[in-house]
Amino acid sequence: MLEPIVRNNLHRLHGVYDRFPSPARHLMTSARGWLLTRIRYSPTSFSTLRDLHTHDSWQQDEIRCHQLASLQGTLDHARATTPHYRNYPHIAFRLLEDLRALPILSREVVRRDPQSFFSAKIPARQRMHAGTTGTTGANLTVAYSEQALAENWAFLLRQWSWVGIAPRTPRLTLFGARIVPTARTAPPFWTYNIPERQLLLSIFHLSAKTAPSYLDCLNRHHGKVLEGFPSVLSILADFADRSGQTIPMRAIFTSGEPLYPDAHAKIEKVFQSPIFDSYGMTELCGLIQQCEAGEMHLAPEYGFLEILDDRGEPVPPGEEGHFVWTGFLNSAMPLIRYRVGDRGRWQPAGKCACGRSFPRVVPTITRESDVLRAPDGRLFSPRALNQLLKQTSALRFCQFVHERHDRIVVRAVASGARASEEALAVRSHLQQLLGSSANVTAELCDSPLSRQGGKIPLIVNQASQ
Repeated sequence: MLEPIVRNNLHRLHGVYDRFPSPARHLMTSARGWLLTRIRYSPTSFSTLRDLHTHDSWQQDEIRCHQLASLQGTLDHARATTPHYRNYPHIAFRLLEDLRALPILSREVVRRDPQSFFSAKIPARQRMHAGTTGTTGANLTVAYSEQALAENWAFLLRQWSWVGIAPRTPRLTLFGARIVPTARTAPPFWTYNIPERQLLLSIFHLSAKTAPSYLDCLNRHHGKVLEGFPSVLSILADFADRSGQTIPMRAIFTSGEPLYPDAHAKIEKVFQSPIFDSYGMTELCGLIQQCEAGEMHLAPEYGFLEILDDRGEPVPPGEEGHFVWTGFLNSAMPLIRYRVGDRGRWQPAGKCACGRSFPRVVPTITRESDVLRAPDGRLFSPRALNQLLKQTSALRFCQFVHERHDRIVVRAVASGARASEEALAVRSHLQQLLGSSANVTAELCDSPLSRQGGKIPLIVNQASQ
């Protein structure tokens, strides 16, 4: 019960955390890591992992039977315990296609009233909460349970096992945790999570000046597992490539963003290891993971995926459509036929070279963004700035527009009465992150800036470089 309290109040603890010297921050990071290991390496996680290993040999009919039963259980649970689904019709699932009798759920509907999707079966004191900004910078509050977190970790451990990585293998992590004070200008830009044998590196301090420290740290830990956002690993790979370095790693795991071909090639070249990508979301309603043969597989036990055209009709293999998910994992916030805002396409049916019959699917996500180059030389990936939006609820869109060298505009589109207040709060957080070398302003607009094909970037870099 302590972990939900810590997780739900983490943003309030940052001020205290930042005042401690580096050794004390290692202890605090490890204390939180110990709390997380109680979930990640719990009996629930390992029991789930053992079951998942037996599913690798599933054939198509076994996958279909499991998904039918899971759809039935998810709908029955949602109708019985969740306000939004109370008037949904009862369906006795005989075919997967029976799901199409239910309406498609938009992200905006969930974002406007997330509590109507919270299940009464999970008491409020047991719910954890997280924010996700999705593709547009509009925050959505997500609820989930400790059990869902444990089961979710089991899926990650299964992907690790596909490429020979055991639980608790030492790893270097570059995700969104703010583990070093913003104003820090000298190393270390990292902290240790001893219980998980994990070194967490800050993604908020990357610059040409700090690059030698980061690369020296990576070199000292060569041969370990490397994981992070693709855009962040690409920035690091650029720094290494310019200095003529390669830093061999045991395996690379990416998630949280699209992995574009140029970044893919660059990261593998510098870190001398194949990348194993994954696609998921904070809502915990769908998962796609790359296997040892390089194919992206739907995790059929995690959720049911439809890929639909603009009219809501299924698309054939090879044709791009909208991802619509029905989640099986997150009973605290069941989402049924949830159109998350991403796109992809089915691969032809059949077994992969890895031997698994799990459906193969290619995410062709439409997110697109620049990198923000701060006046002091630091580089901020989209996922770094994404973290500033996780406490908002009244912004339909939010973008960071780098108008000129020293001026950045927080450009927001309102969806609630507190939009102006929230935009100013984001401006304040960004100003604190960038320091006095930048002038950050905020404004409310009628619509977001978009690019060809309707893509809405989180960061728009208009400044001359």
